[in-house]
Amino acid sequence: MTIKDIAKECGYGVGTVSRALNNHPGISDKARQKIYSVVDKYGFVLNQNAKKLKEHAPRTIAVLVQGAQSILFNSLLEIIQNKLQNLPYNASVFVLNEYDNGTQAACKIYYEQKPAGIIFLGGNPDSGKEEFDAIKVPCVLIANSPEDKDGTQTKNLSSVSTDDETASYFCTEYLIKNGHKKICVIGGELQSSCLSRRRFNGFLRAMNDYDLPFNKESMYIPSMYSLQGGFDAASTLIKKCPDASAVFTMSDVMAMGACRSFADMGISIPKDISITGFDGLSVASYSCPRITTIRQDCTSLANEGLSSLLNSIEHGRKPSHKFVPFQFIEGESVKSLK
Repeated sequence: MTIKDIAKECGYGVGTVSRALNNHPGISDKARQKIYSVVDKYGFVLNQNAKKLKEHAPRTIAVLVQGAQSILFNSLLEIIQNKLQNLPYNASVFVLNEYDNGTQAACKIYYEQKPAGIIFLGGNPDSGKEEFDAIKVPCVLIANSPEDKDGTQTKNLSSVSTDDETASYFCTEYLIKNGHKKICVIGGELQSSCLSRRRFNGFLRAMNDYDLPFNKESMYIPSMYSLQGGFDAASTLIKKCPDASAVFTMSDVMAMGACRSFADMGISIPKDISITGFDGLSVASYSCPRITTIRQDCTSLANEGLSSLLNSIEHGRKPSHKFVPFQFIEGESVKSLK
């Protein structure tokens, strides 16, 4: 016997039966008497324990990981999941490919699962404004910044990230100050990735500030953010720009893949060509040589991002956009030409 069965037998709606059983006002004595006569007839007992469990059940936070092979995002995800274990929330994780439409995926998740909030690890969720506007729960973008930072277009999206443009400028300037003038880039697709555009802008600004030439056609090699992507891009780079003295790569995994490719071609790092990475993955410190890189603070990124989301969910806080300081790691992959 369920509430629906009681409603069917006594001729009242499920809502009316539920209110009567929970002693809500506004139910006529006649209706209450008829409902309770059916309850007594079948010995129905309202399961208060089940009701309480439902009221206090953990709410779901959807986590979209934009990049199936991203070591950085996997590290961030682990920190977030560990934090949620002590909170009344659970994580529902969705892994997307690097070039999948994260906004469309988030909309589908929003309509089907009704999460309390959504975390984007990477991607450009605000690139499709009309689609994103359909999502009515708080969202946070971690390890990337939205293109609409002033919040005039995406009013429910916060972000916590590294200042990618400044960090890329710093890394490029380090190469220049070590005497490198012909510096190539292995980076993401500029049309589809605002993260790649910001890192490229930082690189290009440094080259311009030091009056160094850069031919994008021959010196920018697009790549997936993966070991295989960096490996393939390195061989293309040598064909297009054989006299490059250094390579700025947009991730450590790209850099490590490129290093393997250079080694297979008999090119020694840093003797023949220098290389830098980005992210500061622990695995990069075990490569040979150790990668010179920008380290992102994963713990701060994850904690700040989750805190921002929960403040929006629980306290109605407005979206915020924050940079977490980066650290430059001087490894063994850059040779001084001075």
